[in-house]
Amino acid sequence: MPPYTILPRPEGHINLSYSPMSPPNWGIAGSAFHYSVYRNAKVALQSLLQAVTTIQAQRLEAGTAQFFTDHLFYRGQSEITQRLLPTRLRGPYRQPMPRERFSVDNPPKITFNGQEFPRREFKGPPGIDPKEHFGNWFEEVEPVRQIEDSAAELSEKELKKRDAEERKAIQCANKIAEIAALDPFRKRAAVRHYSHTKSSLLDVSTNPEVAAFFATGGGSSSPPPAGQIGMIWAIDLNYLDDLFSFQIIDVPGGIKIIAREQRDKWGVNKGIFEDFGIEPVAPEITFVALPFRRPLAQHARFFSLCGEDGKPLPLLTELAWWSILERRSFCHAFIQDGVTYENPSHNITKAALLPDHETLAAALAKA
Repeated sequence: MPPYTILPRPEGHINLSYSPMSPPNWGIAGSAFHYSVYRNAKVALQSLLQAVTTIQAQRLEAGTAQFFTDHLFYRGQSEITQRLLPTRLRGPYRQPMPRERFSVDNPPKITFNGQEFPRREFKGPPGIDPKEHFGNWFEEVEPVRQIEDSAAELSEKELKKRDAEERKAIQCANKIAEIAALDPFRKRAAVRHYSHTKSSLLDVSTNPEVAAFFATGGGSSSPPPAGQIGMIWAIDLNYLDDLFSFQIIDVPGGIKIIAREQRDKWGVNKGIFEDFGIEPVAPEITFVALPFRRPLAQHARFFSLCGEDGKPLPLLTELAWWSILERRSFCHAFIQDGVTYENPSHNITKAALLPDHETLAAALAKA
């Protein structure tokens, strides 16, 4: 019998919507999602790990898992509306729009032909209170997400400026002996990890507690305000196996997983993507050990999207695939309690993950 689990009861949930025509597709990426919100990061982390490990156990039972290990990558963000995007593709920061909170027992109504109907219905398995799954309340994030809106915030001039700033930062970092000894990819990764320079690399971790640390403000001067809702993401490569085939190759300092599209197996979606102008993509996860104290403690890995043969992607194509990846990730939200998540027995502390007086960090800042 395949394994199963019972997740903790959430406090509530949040709905996010994506335009089903951005990009148009049949079932590759959903358009409406609800994310459970737990009382704090620790409970959200427990629930997320229950979910992803149970699903992996079910895959192993069925013999459908392409990856047995090293398939989960975590990222924490302090506000639920923050997108799963590398810094190069992020538009200007905007304060999240205020959200109204509704009761699951008494959702808002709509009127049709003079009759009132609940705008949302919440049903659970027979005999189970729906609030065991949905919690007591729900909120809705607006507006609907569209890749065209994200692209409109990024001019070609701005993207070229960001690319030039990254090249300059790498040139400056190359004056440091420890950086100069690295191959080109690890130089980029080191600059991404240690600086605020915009980059097309998304830094993730193989350790979910590192994600919880950063989701609760571990990298900030002060924790996010209590009551704000944060998010812990889990990117699962096995959840992409209907879209990609995977190849593992050796690179300096580690390995790289390259995912290659299998459009010929997508049916009608092959033509839809081509008509929409979405070029083939080859996501890369690079498992390289930056030989420095901080990224080693953070179990850092670096995720990028590029075209076939490593070519840069057109903006709309890259944003489309980040949107698909975002929608195919596991996410559990939580209510910030004003406390940074730490677990000293697992070496999850600010002193371990963001050590003071690291020689390389100081040298890079100076460079």
